Amino acid sequence: MFRLIVAALALFAFVNGESCESPQFKGVSHSTRDGRLTVEPAAQVEITVKCKSGKQPSTLYADINGQVVPCAQSATSPGKYFVGVAAATHKELAKGRTAIKLYDDESYSSLRKARTDEAVKAVKPFGQVELNHPGVSYGPWLPSEFFAVSAFGVVWWVAYRERSKILS
Repeated sequence: MFRLIVAALALFAFVNGESCESPQFKGVSHSTRDGRLTVEPAAQVEITVKCKSGKQPSTLYADINGQVVPCAQSATSPGKYFVGVAAATHKELAKGRTAIKLYDDESYSSLRKARTDEAVKAVKPFGQVELNHPGVSYGPWLPSEFFAVSAFGVVWWVAYRERSKILS
């Protein structure tokens, strides 16, 4: 009986010690694009992680421009994580592609222990995805109300001219 318990504990420790091997990352980004309707821009990256071993990392941390934030894990889909990016102004959220470094528990622990900039650069991230922000648009030069009033003016002028012809 004792051997059975020891074997079960050893098997449990072996299964829990398994880590994600050769992960593949896919990132899909969504961001605000209308500069007139939003004061503060925001972006979200949906990260899908697939591991060869099938074991998903318990938590992921994202390094966005030197700021490390935890990723939210999907409750319904294992292997899906979300990270949000917010900025105070539209100019602070860089247009184009921004590299986001991802860290699992082990690499994040090494990152926190690093004291100098050289030590931080030496920590290898778990993976990397890109945030693609096409930039913001401030809309057309002339608002749609201008075109509506112009069309109304043309219709009114044509109707008034035709009315004058009929009455004369």
